[in-house]
Amino acid sequence: MIPNNFIIGTMTNLTERFVVGRIGKPRGLKGELRVFPLTDNIQRFKDIKVCYVEDQAGKIKQQLQIEKCSIVHTQVFIKFKDISNRNSAEKIKNFFLSVDRAEAIELSADSYFIADLIGCSVFDQEKGYLGDIAQIDKNISNDVVIVKKAGEKDLLYPNLKSIVKNVDLSSRRVDVVLPDGLYEIYR
Repeated sequence: MIPNNFIIGTMTNLTERFVVGRIGKPRGLKGELRVFPLTDNIQRFKDIKVCYVEDQAGKIKQQLQIEKCSIVHTQVFIKFKDISNRNSAEKIKNFFLSVDRAEAIELSADSYFIADLIGCSVFDQEKGYLGDIAQIDKNISNDVVIVKKAGEKDLLYPNLKSIVKNVDLSSRRVDVVLPDGLYEIYR
C-alpha cells in the first residue's frame, strides 16, 4: 500500500539527502528568499536549522544555516545567516534546498519517500516485470507513477492502494495489480 503522502526528494539508492524546496526570488533587500516547498509537510521548514543548496544534478554548492523562517499560507520565506543582501540572495535563486536523511520527517506506516522509490523495479502479478520507477508526479486526486523499460513506451499508473500491493525497499521491488486494460493502453 502506498498512500498519496509521499515526500519529494532526489535519490541515488536510498539517498543521503532529500530535496525539500526550490529557491525562488529574493524578498526585500536583506537577503530573505521565497522557497517553493517540495514536501507534503510545509511546517517542517520551521524545524530545519541547517540545509544544503544544490544544483539540479544534486551537487552541493554550499551549506547554510537558517536564521529565520516564516510561513504565510502556502508560501515559505527563509532568511539565511550568511546571506545579508538581495545580490547575495539572487546568486542562489533556482537552486534546491536539501536536508540530511537524518533530518527527514517521520513517515507513518506504509508511507515512503519518493526518492526511495525511484529506481525500484515494478512487477505486475500477470504481466511480470514492467520496468523501473523513473518518476512520480503529484496530482490533485492521486500521484501518478511513471515506469520506464528499455524499448517500451512509458507506463503510467495511479498511486492507489487498490493497485500497489507491496513495496519492498530492501529488494527495490514494487508489486502491483494493474486494472484491466491499463497495460494495453501503454504497451
